[in-house]
Amino acid sequence: MKHTLFMIMILISFWADYTFAQHKTDFNRDEVTIRKNDNDVFELGYLDFRIISPTALGNHFLSEAYEQDAAGFELYMNIYKIYNFRIGFGLSRFGSSLTDASLAGNFEKVNYRSYYVQVSYVVYQTNLFETGLNLGYGINYFRQRTRDTRRGSYNTGELRAGIYGRYQFGKNLGLSFGANYLTTNKDIKSSNVGKDLFGRTHVIYPYIGLYINFE
Repeated sequence: MKHTLFMIMILISFWADYTFAQHKTDFNRDEVTIRKNDNDVFELGYLDFRIISPTALGNHFLSEAYEQDAAGFELYMNIYKIYNFRIGFGLSRFGSSLTDASLAGNFEKVNYRSYYVQVSYVVYQTNLFETGLNLGYGINYFRQRTRDTRRGSYNTGELRAGIYGRYQFGKNLGLSFGANYLTTNKDIKSSNVGKDLFGRTHVIYPYIGLYINFE
């Protein structure tokens, strides 16, 4: 299923590039640039809509008792860039379906939601392309459900790191892509029985999306 999602992500990227190429006569191609001004110090950011493909890692109930949905979503807002540093915040969300009731009981679904702030460093940038590194901190929420009823929940702090890329194909539109790694920064208190299943959570996800510049 996830291999299918990766193919869909690739097709979306080709479709987006082809679609906006058909409208290249609507504006001057010289205006297509990832840098929106000549100020080397300050630059406004962008709004990024992403599809993510999460995988939980390690000996944790999220990976041992559940299988992550093929796709989740992420909304990221980069507020501005100062020199080579980008400041922003975002929301990530994905679901997981029960695969082992002996570990998770009668919880059929787990929804994972994270609110985070992030600092990015621009490593390389041209007129149409930018890539860099991310480091952030957030609060995540686990919501365990049986059918349509919420039965349990908890939340922890979250550390995150990743890489990102952007490709500008329109005057104020572009393709985003990258990958992030998340881990909780504290363990969940639980009984000694199955304690390891409630240790640190580790999640990795690639993503692809479309962004809109503020300028």
